[in-house]
Amino acid sequence: MVNIFPTARHRLSPLLYSIFLETEINFGGEGGLLAELVSNRDFETLGRGHITGQHLDARPTPRLMANTSIQNFPGSAGGLGTDPHEPLPDNASFAPWAAIGGASLSIDNSTAPFETNPHVLRMSGPKGAGASNPGYWGIGLRLGVSYRLSLYAANAAESAAPLSASLMLGDAEAGRCALSVPPASSGWVQLSCTISLSGNVHLPNAGSLLLRLPESGNVALDSVSLTPSDAVAGLFRRDIFEALSRLTPGFVRAPGGNYLEGHGQRTRWNWKETLGPSAARRGHYNSAWGYWVTDSLGLYELLLLCELLGSQAQMSVYTGFSMGAAYVPLNESAVYAQDAVDMLEFANGANTTVWGAKRAAMGHAAPFGLRRLEVGNEEYWMTDYAEHYQLITSAIWNADPSVTVVASGRWRCGGSDSCVVGNPCLTGQRCDAWDDHYYRSPDEMAALGSRYDDYNRSWPRVFVGEFAANGGSRRTIQAAVAEAVFMLGFEANADVVESSSFAPLLNNVDGTQWAYNLLNFNATALFGLPSYYAQQMFSSALGTTTLATSSTGGDTTWAAVAQTYAEPSTEPRAVVVKLANYGAAPLPVTLALDEGFGARLSAATASVLTGPSAEAENTLEAPEAVVPAPLPLALAPAAFSLSVPLPPWSVAVVRLTLGPTD
Repeated sequence: MVNIFPTARHRLSPLLYSIFLETEINFGGEGGLLAELVSNRDFETLGRGHITGQHLDARPTPRLMANTSIQNFPGSAGGLGTDPHEPLPDNASFAPWAAIGGASLSIDNSTAPFETNPHVLRMSGPKGAGASNPGYWGIGLRLGVSYRLSLYAANAAESAAPLSASLMLGDAEAGRCALSVPPASSGWVQLSCTISLSGNVHLPNAGSLLLRLPESGNVALDSVSLTPSDAVAGLFRRDIFEALSRLTPGFVRAPGGNYLEGHGQRTRWNWKETLGPSAARRGHYNSAWGYWVTDSLGLYELLLLCELLGSQAQMSVYTGFSMGAAYVPLNESAVYAQDAVDMLEFANGANTTVWGAKRAAMGHAAPFGLRRLEVGNEEYWMTDYAEHYQLITSAIWNADPSVTVVASGRWRCGGSDSCVVGNPCLTGQRCDAWDDHYYRSPDEMAALGSRYDDYNRSWPRVFVGEFAANGGSRRTIQAAVAEAVFMLGFEANADVVESSSFAPLLNNVDGTQWAYNLLNFNATALFGLPSYYAQQMFSSALGTTTLATSSTGGDTTWAAVAQTYAEPSTEPRAVVVKLANYGAAPLPVTLALDEGFGARLSAATASVLTGPSAEAENTLEAPEAVVPAPLPLALAPAAFSLSVPLPPWSVAVVRLTLGPTD
């Protein structure tokens, strides 16, 4: 039984259910959320890392430099050489592009439309010769959608060269458009056209892009871009964006994670290198997850994504720490503090400021309103973190003392004070919140429902920035229920748990590097884990205040939290109760209103997430095997209590409407 009292306990943060977008893991950004469909569009990949077009287990191991080796090569950023785990470039590799029709393809660095991207593709051959690109394990072709092609081209001949662009399904052409490359005297030119699909192809389906010379010729190509007409803001894949939107996230934490840090200065995420026209961005090797990125999903795009989702942004700032390396010495780290301040100016500054003007030039004259920064990632155990944190936050708060700063947290503490010794949040420095991470087995996570019951209330507020019941389990309803028990602990302790986000968020199933992810997709389809729907159920039923409750009966395998949408000083007329049954047996739970409400139950509705067994899961073939459904309830007239029949392995949200007692 759950006895519900009209006494307000804690205000619920509107940020409680947020999302963490590690921009590049599992090809979830480029190859996923970003609507760009061409892989190696700028020809700067040069064989480094995973080669899209093959499944991960079929790819050759990239050539890696020894950690102590330094070598400069054309296109190296700032002449910094390479970082540990960064492969040497292969200047002969244009994969996953492939020659067709007797074409000769080669990488050329003698001419380019952008100095930042010196490599282009030289294509020559007889009539019908061309180059094919498979996208990211297929280019998704869908009904009712056209495709905009844009590219830069230069002609080696003194007469115009025709160029055709086709979308192919196997050997069948699904749609075509025609381009003409001006004579050599014109130099590099940008060309574009729209490809509409014919009505005799089977859709949705995954195809490829084919660029062909209708006549013999010799042209150079760069920045080949293909985007669907229904891309949100021309940038984001619609089905993935809409799935994120349905989570109604309080904020989006980005860009990482390990992706933020890389293994050094070349492979870390440097937001200043992600600005300006997408085609002119330098790109970098994502050493955290082993593949090249064009940086088309940069700071501007991430801030715009948050705006379109109606969410705040929580941007992570680099501290000078990269994986497997020591911190950059403190006396050389002022640049990172300045980067954080400049990030705020880019996001929030007037158009007359240096960085605000760069934002306006990219198309967003109004400030984004960035109010949250996270300093570093999982640096809780590094002895040098405190002084770097102080250096960076001093600069941030000197620029704007109202900015909320989240510190790298104390995850894996297990409730012990000993693992937070030296943490700047406990040595007198200002910390608005810190970031706890939990990856556990389902049984272990279900036992964490009381994790914050005895939390030291003098410590900072908590952002549970990464959590998942991913240990020893498939992506099942059992894992989702375990996470729901943990999340109910967030709500019960809303005075200290300010926000949370599941991790990781996105996964291209053909490029999986981390097996347990909230949203999973291929070129044409998408499915969410049962965990996705548990997140959606809880976020869509987030009230303003928790209510006092007492529970009796059952055991530790179930949990409940009651909340209301009323202000603490207002008599609640609607109550939401969230329940989780982490067990193999049905569990009838009685919800009883205390007489202090002075009200009875006038209506009750409920939704439930469950499956036929603990192992039930969603897949691309059965994306809705485990989704929320109505839970029938029997409400007696003038009732003060209600029985809720919880199925095995289930999450339920019950909405109660209160009416007068007479």
